[in-house]
Amino acid sequence: IETNLKLSFRMSNGAGKAMETRAEAEGPVENAKDVAKTEKENSFEVEVKEGVQTRAEEEAEERAEEKAETAKENSSEAEAKEDTPKIVKNLEEAMKMKNEGNSSFKKGEFEAALGSYMHGIELCPIEESAQLAAMHCNIGAAYSKMENWEEAIKSCTEAIKLKDDYVKAYARRSLAYEKTEKPIEAYQDIKKARELAPRTAKFVLKEQELSVKAKKKEEEMKDEMLGKLKDLGNQALGYFGLSLNNFNAVKDPNTGSYNIQFKQ
Repeated sequence: IETNLKLSFRMSNGAGKAMETRAEAEGPVENAKDVAKTEKENSFEVEVKEGVQTRAEEEAEERAEEKAETAKENSSEAEAKEDTPKIVKNLEEAMKMKNEGNSSFKKGEFEAALGSYMHGIELCPIEESAQLAAMHCNIGAAYSKMENWEEAIKSCTEAIKLKDDYVKAYARRSLAYEKTEKPIEAYQDIKKARELAPRTAKFVLKEQELSVKAKKKEEEMKDEMLGKLKDLGNQALGYFGLSLNNFNAVKDPNTGSYNIQFKQ
């Protein structure tokens, strides 16, 4: 028994030493792994920080470039403004341009007349609304001679804005509207011209002529609108196997109103 105990004790001591030796051997390995892991984590954090720092630097450079570009554009615009000659308002010079335009117009030089009138408008002081209106109206006349009816309408409209009782502008715009197949607008303008100059016989005659054309145009527009409404109604009633032909509008002679009657 004593011998067995001694042997067991020795074996236990031997196993303990072996475990200690193994622990001593494994200890440095585990420490090395921990160190490597820590170094890897630290390296990743450094890379992330460097990446963030690099992106921030790139954004700062982009902002700096944008500011420089904006400053360059502003500088170019300022230089362009400085290079553009300033137009000094001068009524006397504006009237010279107007007279030159009138002279060119009488010669049939309508392009030259337009240039003179436009230059006159640039020179004319803003408070001289009557003169500005006259030159706009003259531009409308020149465009009419060139059969540029849309521009004639625009110019006469500008004249009317400046002088709302300008008979010539209404008459000239009426002609331009008529030439662009807008009889309703043409009638309204010639009617206004006749109201402003009731003794002008040509306005009275033209108003009567355009009145007929305007009514005809209104009837055409009405028929077109009713046709579209009828198509829309038939489309809706078609889902129920019906159409507008199933309905009849009967006028009441006493009241003038209409009664809708259904028929098969």
